[in-house]
Amino acid sequence: MPNKPLTIALLFFATLALAHEFWLSPSDFFPKVGDKITLSMFVGENYEGERWGGGSRRVEVLKIRTDKKWLPLSVIQSDSSIQIPDYQIAEAGTHVFTLATNSSFIELEPAKFEEYLKEDGLTNALEHRKKNNEEQRNGRELYRRCAKTIVQVGLKIDQTATIRSDLLLDIKPTQNPYSLLKNQSLTCQFRYNDVNMANTLVRCWRRVDGKTEIEFRTTDKQGFATFLLPKKGTGVYMVSTVTMERLTNNPQADWQSTWGSLTFARK
Repeated sequence: MPNKPLTIALLFFATLALAHEFWLSPSDFFPKVGDKITLSMFVGENYEGERWGGGSRRVEVLKIRTDKKWLPLSVIQSDSSIQIPDYQIAEAGTHVFTLATNSSFIELEPAKFEEYLKEDGLTNALEHRKKNNEEQRNGRELYRRCAKTIVQVGLKIDQTATIRSDLLLDIKPTQNPYSLLKNQSLTCQFRYNDVNMANTLVRCWRRVDGKTEIEFRTTDKQGFATFLLPKKGTGVYMVSTVTMERLTNNPQADWQSTWGSLTFARK
């Protein structure tokens, strides 16, 4: 069994400007066999955002997993736009969609970069900048996204949601979220580049009736964190985190960030 998280959760209606989140959102988390669903990509704050249009051929791969195997899905993209064709549900069960982007460059002035690092708990980058007298340098960063969403078709609840994906940053539930009873919590394991993400700030967002709640946790040594928000039932959920690595011998950027998200719903 995973260890309990190392920090006490903070649960409140989020008012902080927690930026940068990127997530996959299906048009229906509970479709029926034969239905067509649309996958949309969103970016924003507080589990509110705008549709992400892609461009510059940012999407590297889109996949689906049923209880059988992973399959690639087509993405239509150009230098200016992206389109994911509607997906027709062919069978009952739990379906997992994953999407990964390539890296894009951003540069932030020192104060904004430091604020961003503090907000997302990226203490390794903060400590490096302080130790190396870089606190007054712009933050030059390459960032990429790893997104996963879980869809439940009919009453056949299987273990598809608990299968590890090949996303560089993978958020893997230890239980199928759609199998949880009202008073059960949800445990996830966070892994980056096949290594457990220990002592990492992670979040679980719940949005219902136009309001967002957020729960903060810190992962244990094995990269596990347990969230209480799913006990509340009805709503759409997002679990998210980010990691930051120092780059060497890269003329464009000093840092590489990788963002991960997992979305699902409860009713």
